[in-house]
Amino acid sequence: MNNENIKNDTINWQWEISPAKSWFKLGLKELFNYRGLILRFVRRDLIANYQQTVIGPIWIFLQPLLTTLIYLVVFGNFANVSTDRVPKILFYLSGTIIWTFFFDNISGTMYTFITNAHIFNKVYFPRLVVPVSNIITQSVRLAIQMVLFIIIFLFYFFAYDMFQLSFKMLLIPFLVILTAGFALGSGLLIAVFTARYRDIDTFFQYILRLGMFITPVVFPSSIVPQKFQLLFWLNPLTPIIETFRSIFFNQNAIRYDFLLIAVAETIILLIAGLILFKRREVEVMDII
Repeated sequence: MNNENIKNDTINWQWEISPAKSWFKLGLKELFNYRGLILRFVRRDLIANYQQTVIGPIWIFLQPLLTTLIYLVVFGNFANVSTDRVPKILFYLSGTIIWTFFFDNISGTMYTFITNAHIFNKVYFPRLVVPVSNIITQSVRLAIQMVLFIIIFLFYFFAYDMFQLSFKMLLIPFLVILTAGFALGSGLLIAVFTARYRDIDTFFQYILRLGMFITPVVFPSSIVPQKFQLLFWLNPLTPIIETFRSIFFNQNAIRYDFLLIAVAETIILLIAGLILFKRREVEVMDII
């Protein structure tokens, strides 16, 4: 076969060596082609978490409910922390389900490389599939837990005529997306560093545990001293949780200014996390 015939033949390459990718080429379109795999991971996680338990998926309801009861006893009765006249069980449950949603999302994302190294080393697929599937899994759990919250809310609504329904409830999906984006962006950044430096994991676990006490999970923003208010509201979870409570409990006006700041912070974190994660995904696997 001469050179001319070789040029005319069509060669189907399985691998292609190309120059370094652009920093802003994130491969998000590739995720759509792997949507079936994403759904398989979601199904796997939902089933595996409760497969060998006695009461199975009922734990999805019990986990936030038991946590709420503990907060009610410790912070509501012993510490007597104010809930701004909101029924204690509703106040603590609202903070618990959002914080748990954030915590589970960021925890699942930050261990992407460590917990899936055995899969990543055997077969190729976009590594973003794993954190995206985790976000969807936790969103399903949040939706189920919201049913519990709404049932208790409606009890107080009809039995005690305490609250008013408002069109502001349309903001709830936005708050869920904002929380997921904040957790995903933060988790992707942390995932790259924890895979390389394992001791950083301990540091971030400590920060996450401390984070609940600088977020209005078990206390309202009204009890925070004035000199710390600005720093307190710059935490993206603060306007998210406070807006959620404002929507249902009609206690305080929604702070749209800080909500917009939270959106800006989340977008910056998400873009930075996606860029670093995509840029370092191959290099990190060589380290692991």
